[in-house]
Amino acid sequence: MAIYDLNKMHPDYLTPEYRRKVATGDTLTLAKLEAKQGSVTKPHRHDHEEVILLLKGSWRFQLPTGVVTLLPNQVLTIPRGIEHSSEVLEDVVAIDVCSPQRKDWLSGEDRRLHSEPDESLWAV
Repeated sequence: MAIYDLNKMHPDYLTPEYRRKVATGDTLTLAKLEAKQGSVTKPHRHDHEEVILLLKGSWRFQLPTGVVTLLPNQVLTIPRGIEHSSEVLEDVVAIDVCSPQRKDWLSGEDRRLHSEPDESLWAV
């Protein structure tokens, strides 16, 4: 059992524009994410179910079923093994929960998935 005080935690900066604070249990990982407009996550898949609750902003996701734009108080569920990528359209604050535990978030191995704002996935 643990209590995490997000107000006292130092964020992990994946890029200068994308940061998170992570809390973990035995079988899941929760992160409070903050990302600036233009931040992108490269196409990837993982063995974790992912649930994202957007609290603020606008966040576009590319999924096998097409493009969806998440708005405040909307929740996106991504089953394990499904390829996805994203771009922040308007500064976001979100809660991201994954199960099982995201060891790559704890080690920082996933930094390679996040790009600087000028590396847009949507440019042709």
